[in-house]
Amino acid sequence: MKRVLALDSRTAFGPAGALLGILLTAAPALAGGGWTRQYQKGYVKVGLTTVNTTRYHPLAGGTVETAHFRQQVYSVYGEYGLLDRLEATLNFPVFRRAYFPTITPGQGVGDPEIGLRYGVLTGKWPLAVGVAVEAPLGSPNVFGRDPTDPSIVLRLPTGDGEWNVWTRAALSHTLGTLPAFFTLSAGYNKRTGGFTDQYSYGGQAGYQFFGKAWLTANVRTLATVGTPDLSQFAAIGLGEGVEYSTAGLGASVNVTKNLSATADWATGFGTLRNVYSGIQYTFGLAWEW
Repeated sequence: MKRVLALDSRTAFGPAGALLGILLTAAPALAGGGWTRQYQKGYVKVGLTTVNTTRYHPLAGGTVETAHFRQQVYSVYGEYGLLDRLEATLNFPVFRRAYFPTITPGQGVGDPEIGLRYGVLTGKWPLAVGVAVEAPLGSPNVFGRDPTDPSIVLRLPTGDGEWNVWTRAALSHTLGTLPAFFTLSAGYNKRTGGFTDQYSYGGQAGYQFFGKAWLTANVRTLATVGTPDLSQFAAIGLGEGVEYSTAGLGASVNVTKNLSATADWATGFGTLRNVYSGIQYTFGLAWEW
């Protein structure tokens, strides 16, 4: 008889979560924030996010040491101007791969998010609001197995099997004649499938050096509205009750007029639930036109 280790809040191991999707977008001086793309202008970034850690934070709180958990996410992020103040967005984890040392990987396509953003204000105080839908293209029923003991089966999903509707707002400001900006953002995630809704808020600041390199710093919090339901599906940083705060640093360097290379670093702090915490790195290439 197979032993299915669901890695949810009711098991000894806890969910195999990771702080993912935080830095899949580019530096806000180039993408996101209060700015929107002009008509037929666009931005596309391909990225790789990695994490390697042993610190898991169960849905009920606290910290548990486990075997090394590793995960990579290959992503595509894009913005395209449909009108001068209206843009379409895409944030797609094209391939997710999660594993432990003695377990075969759980891997596959993730859940894409498609949205629209509208520039309510422009100028030195641009304000953008948007709505995005995250589709359940990934699978909550992906399993890894121990090659030496077929009875051990571990849940390592690539999606949580639900539709999400995100409503977001971002206000940015350029600092006079300085090549610098800051952004304040907030969002609300209306969840389905019986999961508890979530909200997020954060801030970012950036400065451009030598006209070619943007350096950024950011903080972000994701939290649940009310008390998480411990009986709901929760695994791999997906499903019920995911909460975290992160602090990060990023860099974006122009390689050519249209091409830039990006690198980001992030770590978790504060309230952490249904996630693994550790240093997360994201590397990418972005094309802007």
